Amino acid sequence: MPLAKNGASGSTAYALDLRSIGRPRRLGVLINPQSGVSQRSLQPILHLLDRYQSVIYRLVMEPKDITDALAAMAAKHVDVLAVCGGDGTVQAVLTALFDNGPFAVLPPLALIAGGTTNMTAADVGIGGKPIQALERLLAWSEGNGPTGQLIRRPILRVDCGQGSTPQFGMFFSAAGIAEVTRVRRVTRRRAKSELMRGGLGTAVTIGRYLLGLAMGRRVVEPTPIAIRLDGEVCGTHNYLALFITTLARLNPGIRPYWGDEDGPLRYTAVAYQPQDLLLAAPAFLSGKPSRYLTPDAGYTSRNIHEAVLQLDTACALDGEILTSRPPHAFTVTYGGEVDFVRV
Repeated sequence: MPLAKNGASGSTAYALDLRSIGRPRRLGVLINPQSGVSQRSLQPILHLLDRYQSVIYRLVMEPKDITDALAAMAAKHVDVLAVCGGDGTVQAVLTALFDNGPFAVLPPLALIAGGTTNMTAADVGIGGKPIQALERLLAWSEGNGPTGQLIRRPILRVDCGQGSTPQFGMFFSAAGIAEVTRVRRVTRRRAKSELMRGGLGTAVTIGRYLLGLAMGRRVVEPTPIAIRLDGEVCGTHNYLALFITTLARLNPGIRPYWGDEDGPLRYTAVAYQPQDLLLAAPAFLSGKPSRYLTPDAGYTSRNIHEAVLQLDTACALDGEILTSRPPHAFTVTYGGEVDFVRV
């Protein structure tokens, strides 16, 4: 299958025209009916899929559902795997694929934003509402749609201590970000409107924290973390926020990393009570080097291969809370690569 390189910042992109291989792609679709958007779109999606006899689809809600569905799809030689759900669903699928998954060769993934939080799909997925995105994907799989594009990205592997199952995803967070994630899960369940359960509610939650910080309030407690990056001991310090990601941009389109090293993982950390927070914010959010964004001022960003963290609180991976057995050690490394389909 000929692939033409089509460079993209922070990733490798290829044109993919099914007409060049002379046959349709075998498409498998995983749908989480409990994800926010998927609940509203489920019946139209199922009606659409029923018109395509060659497509295999499964409803998945638990990790075992995903494992069983992937095994069935591998046995049917599925070569493009679509996921309709939120960030947590994508993370569960990546973990099932990389942790002794059934595919000898990983199929490309097509992410459809079907959840309340869709940061991963916003970066490497298919744009538009779920039913519209699925219609384009189905047309493309049969060679009737436009030329698709493959975007290759590294994946994070997170080990949570001896005896635990490694987790795979694209956005690992600790300190204040993990606390905001925990609070957001609670407010999402309590929200009465669909808007507040979705992206608007997330923005409001984050905005409250940022406003409190700007006003000098103690909106989150300092999180002491002992850190080792690529074998270099960085000591134990109090942190306001820390994350490691392979996403090129975060919702709503920010790029808060500015390291120039060669590592595949983007690491950014903000010390507790950093200097000049409001003045540093524009450069921080855009990832542009600035005289305010220095380690001495409390802002660090590097491209790394491995991070080992020890802390007394939980962390999060793609919005899913992770806990570690004492002494709460998390190791974040390069876990492999995935091709994502865009049409």
